[in-house]
Parts: sequence; C-alpha cells; structure tokens
Amino acid sequence: MTKRGTEEPLSDEEGLEEVTSGEVTEKNRPNTAPTICTTEELDAMYKKVQEEFNVFKDQYEFPDDMTKNGKKKLLKTLKFDFFKPIRRKIEREKLKRKKANNPASAPKRRKGNKLCDSNNKLRVAVDCSFDDLMTEKDIVKLSKQIQRIYAMNRHMDNPLQLHLTNMQGKTLERMGCVDGYKNWDINLKSESLIELFEPSNVVYLCAESENLLSTFDDSKTYVIGGFVDHNAHKGLAYERAQAAGFQHARLPIDQFFTISTRKVLTVCHVFEIISNFCVSNSWTSAIEKTVPERKGLKSLDDKAKSEETEALKIDDAVKAES
Repeated sequence: MTKRGTEEPLSDEEGLEEVTSGEVTEKNRPNTAPTICTTEELDAMYKKVQEEFNVFKDQYEFPDDMTKNGKKKLLKTLKFDFFKPIRRKIEREKLKRKKANNPASAPKRRKGNKLCDSNNKLRVAVDCSFDDLMTEKDIVKLSKQIQRIYAMNRHMDNPLQLHLTNMQGKTLERMGCVDGYKNWDINLKSESLIELFEPSNVVYLCAESENLLSTFDDSKTYVIGGFVDHNAHKGLAYERAQAAGFQHARLPIDQFFTISTRKVLTVCHVFEIISNFCVSNSWTSAIEKTVPERKGLKSLDDKAKSEETEALKIDDAVKAES
C-alpha cells in the first residue's frame, strides 16, 4: 500500500473499528512503520460496507405494528451501528496520516491514573434513576454526556471517584451500544443511591437548593442528577433529594456571577466545574472555564472575588497550622 495523500476520503458518514475481511490488524502487523491506506482503498472499503448494508436492509424484518416513522428511526440507528467500524477505520487512518506528516502534532494516547491509585478521594455520583421520564432521544444525549464525563475523569492526573448509580432500564440498554463500557474504570452500580450510601452522607446538587456549596468533604458523596428533560420536570431532583432525606446544595455560581438563563446546567457542565475546582481550588476559575458563552455569564464586582481570595488564604493558613 502507498501513503495517502492529503485529500480526505469521501462520504458524509466520516468519523465513525475493524472492517472488511483481509484487513491487516494491529496484532498481526509487523513491527515496522505503519501502513497508511490510500484514498482509493478506503473508498473501496466504504463502498463494500454500503453494499453489505443495502443487502442487510432489504432482508431486515420490521415488526408488523411499526409505523413508517418508527421504521425510519430504527433504520437510521441500524445504519449508524453498521457503519461504525468503517468510520473508526477512517479516523485511525487520518491520525496515521497526521502523525506521518507532522509527528510532533499527533495526539499521544494518555493513560490516566486509575481510581484506586488517585490521590483524589472525592466521590461524585451520577444518579440515573430518571430514564422513565426521558424520551429515547434524551436518553441518547445522557449516554453521550456520561461518555464525556468518563473521558474527562480519565484524563485527570488525579481522577475523582466516579459512580454511576441506578444503571438499569433504558439507560443501561443504551450504554450497551457504547463499545467497552463494561471495562471502564468506574463504579458502575444498578443499586440506588439510598442502597449504596448513607443518606446523611449524600449531597444532591440541585439548582433549586437554598444551600450554597462552598467546598467539598471527602466523607460525602456529591450527586448529579442524570436527567435530560429540557425543563419539563423542573425541580424534580430537588424534590426527590428532600423526600429521600439527602442533603442538598447548589453550585455557587450566583455568588460570583450573574447568568442570563436558568442556572440549571448539563450533567457534563456540573461535573466539569467540580473537576476544575479540584485542580484550581477556585470557584471563579472553575465556573469561567466551564459555563458556555450562550449562558450569558457575567462576573460580579471584584468584591466577591476578593472575598474568595481571602477565604482561600485563611483556609491555607489553617491547613499550614494544622
């Protein structure tokens, strides 16, 4: 095989493991410079997968009671899964080309610390007990946010002790579509929060809570509601936390900033703020780095920032004395 040129492979499916028979795999490849497929070779692979999918589609038997719209959605999902190997093949080839053209710019795989080896003992749990209230589309969004959270945590020098609780039902079924999720370095539990943790040691993070979170306590478990509902069930996590006897608190966004939209953030954003705070020990820095511009985040006067600085100085002084 010759090296690919700089042109990109065709197809709008671009971007999505092993594919087609006769492919040279990493296991049987000799220990030499990696072989890079040509554009023509990749296009031929893609065309073959397209032909195989057309045969599969023609032979697939839809349920008799399925609507036309339901068949269309199912076919789209089947096509996505069918083309996943070739999309990943294309991505790997793009990375090989980038590394061959400019080795210094190629991304390097980074193994994050394992949870058991991390110096960070802060427990953060995502409560996945809401899937009966979400649409299929929103469950897909939640699964993508869970994947992003896991990736963020894996890339931390000292990852948080991350838990997924109530993993069952439609959310668990959707996670089954994620390659290798069962091998993740994460605490994956089907049990509920109240079965896993003492209620007095649980702090549920809710935008509606009247309690302001100032710092973290390693003896507590901080919970993020795994819920994508577009405000259809406003305050539900807060109500459930109260009913279960959990403590609750909100992130101190309004202590340092004004925000033009609702203070409710995505699961990803809440986790990212927590992880950034663990690194910087500064709420202002953690929030500024995370909250997207569309939220209209604006800093309050410098008084709040100076108060935080003084509080951190006092906290550091106390730690030094102890």
